[in-house]
Amino acid sequence: ELMERPYSAYLATIDENGFPSIRAVFNLRCKEKFTHPAKVIEDYDDNPYTVYISTNTSSVKMKHILNDQRIALYFSIPNEVKGIMLQGKAEVLEDKEFKKKIWMDNWKMYYPLGVEDPDFTILKLKPKILRGWFKGPHEHKFTS
Repeated sequence: ELMERPYSAYLATIDENGFPSIRAVFNLRCKEKFTHPAKVIEDYDDNPYTVYISTNTSSVKMKHILNDQRIALYFSIPNEVKGIMLQGKAEVLEDKEFKKKIWMDNWKMYYPLGVEDPDFTILKLKPKILRGWFKGPHEHKFTS
């Protein structure tokens, strides 16, 4: 539930000086805002903690990730004091069929050439660690 409700999540990368850099990204698991991508992800990946992020290939976050794949992603529902942070290594997803399936036409404002736009990238995070607050503190380390 916590990963499906917020419209956005907060992505932390490590910049060229070794400092964290945080920005909001679309939460493609949000069924209310991103019904189509959420369904595609659900059908494609049965791990409920794997996250997919759409981004511009030319973005600063991609520059950071290509230099250091370690990222953290934070989902929160602030007014309910709930949140989880996922840590792991970002992977640039090369699966063209997945990109076609997840594509939404209104993304042309970000990627004018459509799904084939070289500036359209999908990142995948299969977390190694989950930490959060949901009726008390939680931590889980994934083995695979």
